[in-house]
Amino acid sequence: MPSDGAPEPSRVLRGAAVLASPLVRELLDERLVAVLATLEPEGVPHVVPVWFAARSGEIVLATSSRSRKVRNLERDARATLCVHDSRPGAEVCGASLRGRVAIVRGSAAVALVELVHHRYVTPVGTALQEVEEFLAYDDVALILRPEAAWTWDERDNPAAAALRASGEALPLVPTTPRPADPG
Repeated sequence: MPSDGAPEPSRVLRGAAVLASPLVRELLDERLVAVLATLEPEGVPHVVPVWFAARSGEIVLATSSRSRKVRNLERDARATLCVHDSRPGAEVCGASLRGRVAIVRGSAAVALVELVHHRYVTPVGTALQEVEEFLAYDDVALILRPEAAWTWDERDNPAAAALRASGEALPLVPTTPRPADPG
């Protein structure tokens, strides 16, 4: 934190320093939903939320072979994964990891896909018929090998501390599922 209380500038990490970063490790070890950006044919980002699991120098994602992200990665293997744990007020931290993605298919993908699924759903949950049918669409694994990252951590910022202590930060409010459309 700069001594004047200004926001801490983002830090740039490269190579092995990416996954060695304590903040990156902390974020990857938590069960968070990340955001994956791939490139559309016209060069604009396609950005989607994803489940992930960190594994020995790489990040594993599970998805459908029919997904837009797979089509984009088949054409251009570059991607960015944003993992953040943001709280109300100025209490934000995260990492934007840039790298190339390998697509793993067939029997080689099965254990990787299960690694991701089991990080987010219990064994009993994965055995529920509706969940099993939904997760069956994930038939490929994406392996992101981070090459660089930008990180930010404002959790110790004086503004974050003041808002946390005063209770004056407005809460982040999750959306709620909409009832099924009967028509």
